[in-house]
Order: sequence, then C-alpha cells, then structure tokens
Amino acid sequence: MKSKLERQRIIREVIKDNRVSNQEELSGLLEEKGLSVAQATLSRDIRELSITKIHDGTSYRYSLPQPGMLRSSLRDSSMTSDSIDSLEFSGSLAVLKTRPGHSGMIASIIDEGHLPEVLGTLAGDDTILMVLREGYTHDEVALSLSGIFKGIGGKRIN
Repeated sequence: MKSKLERQRIIREVIKDNRVSNQEELSGLLEEKGLSVAQATLSRDIRELSITKIHDGTSYRYSLPQPGMLRSSLRDSSMTSDSIDSLEFSGSLAVLKTRPGHSGMIASIIDEGHLPEVLGTLAGDDTILMVLREGYTHDEVALSLSGIFKGIGGKRIN
C-alpha cells in the first residue's frame, strides 16, 4: 500500500500527463499504474490537491492548480478560516490545528503568501508546523496570518 503523499503524487502525475474527464477515468489510469483507490479516497484527494475541472473548448477535464492560484482564489474565503481550529506559539515555532484533511491546503496558502515571518511549513492531516524566522514577535506573525485568514486572531491560544 502506497502512502498518501505517494498516492497524491501519482494522481498529480496522471492528471498532468493525461486528459482526464472524471473520477472513473482517473481511477482506471491509476489502476494501470498499480494503484487501486476507493472512490471516497479519490474524491478526498482531488479536493485536497485543489484539482478542478476546466472546459478546454470541447469538453471538461481535470486541471492541477497553477502556482499562486490557490492563495488568490481562497484568500478571502471564509472556508479557509473556518478550517482553522487554533493557533499556538512555542519559541520559534507555531502550530495551527485544522479540520482533518485541510492542513495541506492551508499550508500551501501560507507558503504562497511568502510571509517574511515564516521560514517554512510542514503539514500533516490536521496540523501545520510553522518554523518562524528570528526577529519577529508572535504578535507580528499572528497579524500577518490574519491578513490571509480572517478571524484567525480569535483562535489564538497564546
């Protein structure tokens, strides 16, 4: 059994290299690569990877998000703020707790924001670890994050 990250890497590769119109086609192409995926898992992966359907002039097909597209399309969305449960700081680290399955998307938005206070992110299923740059206060980091995620200030634990 392949890991979630490996499975999602293969899904991105298949969509990049093939014209895929629906989940059934995607599932078939994945099986050709030796990867059997349940429909519910495939649907969740499509959502987590921010894969959308686009019309290419003749039909609809799956498309991978373009760099920068994720943040601009979701920046003002309450969905991302509602997906964050808490923000907690410890030294040069910050931990964001999210709804299950949402941390990858939120970490991508943070990464695409190129916040000067954030050195990098690491996302699990429902937790994001942010490594903070030296010289910034926790208040400054929280303020920058609130520029991306409206209402995050009220979710701060410390």
